[in-house]
Order: sequence, then structure tokens, then C-alpha cells
Amino acid sequence: MSPSPGETIADRFELRERVGSGGFATVWRAHDTHHDADVALKCADTGTHDRAEVHARFEREIRTLGRFEGAIAPSSVVRYLAGDADAPTPYIALEFLPGAPLSDRLGAGGLGTSVRRRGVLDLAATMDFLHRNGVVYLDLRPENVIVRDSGRPVLLDFNTAATAEGPIETRFEVDQFKPPELLPAVGGSGNPGPWSDVYAWGKLAFYLFTDAKVLPGDVPDDGLDPLDFGGTCEREVASVVRRATAPDPEERFDDGTSAAAALASATGRKRVLLTQPATGVACPVADGETMGRLDDGTPAPWLVVPDEGRHVSPRHARFVHTARGWTVRDTSLNGTYVGGPDGWTHLLSERGRAAHDDGATGKQTEAPVPEGATIAPVHPEYGIELQLSSPQPTTE
Repeated sequence: MSPSPGETIADRFELRERVGSGGFATVWRAHDTHHDADVALKCADTGTHDRAEVHARFEREIRTLGRFEGAIAPSSVVRYLAGDADAPTPYIALEFLPGAPLSDRLGAGGLGTSVRRRGVLDLAATMDFLHRNGVVYLDLRPENVIVRDSGRPVLLDFNTAATAEGPIETRFEVDQFKPPELLPAVGGSGNPGPWSDVYAWGKLAFYLFTDAKVLPGDVPDDGLDPLDFGGTCEREVASVVRRATAPDPEERFDDGTSAAAALASATGRKRVLLTQPATGVACPVADGETMGRLDDGTPAPWLVVPDEGRHVSPRHARFVHTARGWTVRDTSLNGTYVGGPDGWTHLLSERGRAAHDDGATGKQTEAPVPEGATIAPVHPEYGIELQLSSPQPTTE
């Protein structure tokens, strides 16, 4: 039996309003009584689908997104909160994201050039993040992307995602964003992998730049050049998109990490890699991007840090590349610490409050962060430590 409004799932999530359905699940706006906040609750539809298949899909999504629970992640990946594929009604609780998917926004002509460009850059960085951390998404298309009020895209629906450790068995019906190796109906062959996400990103970037739709069988051997279709982007960016959309996987970038590095070079965007030693999760960060926590009514930072205590500010710090290298600028209330060979430096914004007196050297708003430096929001003992390194591609 399908859940109903007012019902409580897992003694925690009170169903308020059904906001979507399709495939194997119904999505509800629910209230999380443990944290007094609204969430998106995906409930399995076991009445009309095989329960074993539903269980497998929910288990896969929980396993994929669950690896980022309690870890840093870009705000372009929907936040996983809880899930149980073995519950009487299998469920997954996610960050609640009101708004229309990218497909609807594009169809209504409601996205300007700057938001489209932001989507291209952010989704390339998202593929980089996922591939660095062992996830292949496989289903990148406008229907699976929500645009935040701030204009940043968020990737939803990981029920077809796979890990990079083993062979990928998933295949799809034809749509313009799928590479040939995922489409047996058009005679596609070859092994899917991270390079399949590269193709999907390239096709989505092409669409965002041109509004043109090109089915897989109509893509030239050397890929799609947005400039040939009236697209508005730099020639160097068009070259990255063209290579990404080559029908032959051997002609594409090997993974999102290499594609994002090429795009960064084409746009002149410096990037750095932040790794969380406690989880092993690594996230690329571009010049000018912020880190912080998600907070209703505040534009999302690029790098979201886990923060049950809510002492991290929504826009806690900004990473800036200068002629002397990388610096971190504190914009928080509770401070940031940068650790190096000479000990900790305490950063504090002008509006912040000095919460600690621990002998850290200096109290300033910014500091250099050389290779290997450690960054600790709030305090070194707060439990969030990040290490900075160069974001060298894993493959060329």
C-alpha cells in the first residue's frame, strides 16, 4: 500500500505533501522530527513493481550517496540524510530542494547566459568530484538537475549510479544525453565508465550553450562544436565540449577529472583540491569559491562541510588564488584555523567573535595555504579538518 499524507515513516518522517513520482518511487515533502526540518523523502513503490528490484535500486542509491554522509561534498550533489532499503516502506531522506528541474527551466526560457555557464562549470566539477570518489553517475540529463535560487545546479536521483570498482551492467533507452555504449537499441557497444559521464556532460553543456538537440546517431565522429550551432562560449571551451562528445570513448577525456581540468585551463580558473582525511573524500574547489554549511535562505557555498553543531557559518571561508599562491579568507562568525609547520594561525572575520584563546599565532582575516596545509573551521578540536593539495588529474 502506498503511503498517505500524515503518515510517519521510520518513526521520524511525517509525510506532508507529495511532490513527485515516477519510476520506482514517490517523493514527498516530509518533516524530519529529529531535526525539525523539511526533507525530500523518496518512498519505494512496492505495490506495482517487483520488490526485489525496488530493494536493489534503493540499496544502490543508499550505498552510493551514503559514502558522502558525514563528509565534505559540493553543493551540486544532493545531501543524503538517511535511508533504509529493508524497511517495510523502503525510503531515502534527502535535502529538500523546491523548484523545477533544469529541463522545465530550459523549456520555459527562464535561464540566462550566466546561469547556463555556471551550470556547465559546476556540473563538470561535480563529475570530477564523483569520479575522484569512485562514483559513476550514468544518467546526467536536465530532468535530474535542480537549479537553486542562487543559480547553482544540484544533481538528483542516484538510483542508476554505479561504483567504479566493477563492470557496469546498466543500459538505457535512447535520449540525446546518453553515449552510444549505454544504448544497445542504437547498436552501441563498448564498456561504460567515467568516460560515459564525460559524454553526457558534454551533451548537456552543448545544449546549455545552443538549445540544440542532437541524438546520439547524429553526432559527428569528432564530436559537437557549440560554435557551429550558434553557441555563446569561448573557442577553448567549445573544443573541450567537442572532445567530450566524441562518439568513440577512446577519443573523449578518460573521466570527469580530466575533463574538468581541461575546462579549467580553457577558462583560466585556478583550482585546488581539499581532502578530508577522516573520510578520504576529496573535492575540487575553484578560485573564489566558498565553503560552509547549507542554511535555508542563504546562498549555498560550493563546498559543504558536515556540521551537526551548526557552528560553521553558511559562508564560512573563501578560497582565493593570488600571484603568491592560495589563500583562505575567513568570512565566518566563529573563525577558521590554518595549520602549517609553525603551528596554527587563527583567522577571524571583522564581524566574527573570538571564541578561543589557545595560543594560535596571529588573528587575521586571511592567510596563505601552501601545499599540504590543514584548514580547520571553528577550531582544530571541532572535528573538521581539510588538507589542501594540487588537483592533478588522475588520467590524461
